[in-house]
Amino acid sequence: MTYKALELEKPDTYELEGLEVGVTSNCNFRCEYCCAYNRNDGNSIDAKQIINLLEELPGLKRVRLSGGEVTLKYEDCVEVVDYCSSRGIHTQLNTNASLLNEGRIRRLADSGLTNIHISFNFVTAEQFSDYYRIKPSVYHKIVNNIKLCTAAGLDTVLETLLFKETEGHMDEISDRVYQLGVRTHEIQNSIVMDHTGWRSIAAREALKKAVNDLIARKKEDMTLYFTCMDRFMDELGFAEQPGVYFPHCIEGKKQLHLHGNGDILISELCHPVIIGNIYKGNSLKHLYQEMPDPLREFLDEQPCPAYDALFSPQRS
Repeated sequence: MTYKALELEKPDTYELEGLEVGVTSNCNFRCEYCCAYNRNDGNSIDAKQIINLLEELPGLKRVRLSGGEVTLKYEDCVEVVDYCSSRGIHTQLNTNASLLNEGRIRRLADSGLTNIHISFNFVTAEQFSDYYRIKPSVYHKIVNNIKLCTAAGLDTVLETLLFKETEGHMDEISDRVYQLGVRTHEIQNSIVMDHTGWRSIAAREALKKAVNDLIARKKEDMTLYFTCMDRFMDELGFAEQPGVYFPHCIEGKKQLHLHGNGDILISELCHPVIIGNIYKGNSLKHLYQEMPDPLREFLDEQPCPAYDALFSPQRS
């Protein structure tokens, strides 16, 4: 399965094929974009609980392990990846990479991790430190760990959030991603999230320029994924071409999010509506057959916060 394989086909049926598991809500960073949602509330779920749930989902194709910072529960991650590999389920680890080292990276690779997904928004330690309020030395450790991931043969994806802090630096970031030996770069459009108070999104023209510039200067052996832009790619004149993709949103359609406290959510960030809880009698296996009202309403309406934020009257 290639990276984002589930998203490269427009979903025409609704069934659970991808599950993102919030292994822990705790994080060693204080990212403004996701910290308000993840809550740092101490909730977590261990490997045995995750594996028991996965045993009931024979049609599952992909498991994403995320947080918080997922590697705070590193051993649980390795155990789940081992299990998924034995079943042919593809796995993704979403991490800030600050707690990795060569040995940990090698174990993940040996366990059969399909890809490792690392946030990468800044090209200098100073910018990184100012934004995350973390020591500059952590940035250098992350950069080294990215190099170790590629050296270990892991399919390494760097993701950059396109928002006010990065919209004028995307070319520099893209060049740095390439210099680190990474050949898959995901650019995620930021969206207004009222539940977190996040409104630091890129303006329409800034987003349009950044995307077109990245496409125009893409190196032949680089692959770009532009996420949360499929609804309006035609309106802004974007076009898929070899090595350039605008993945379809599968949140709530083929993928759900499981929080450490047992909550089942439609989406981690853009639509964090709770539709059940595994500790309160709700079954992931039967969720699309015995569909709860919030999920049914979501599928009927298919709201898109990214589109609304970009094309609302007050932003035109």
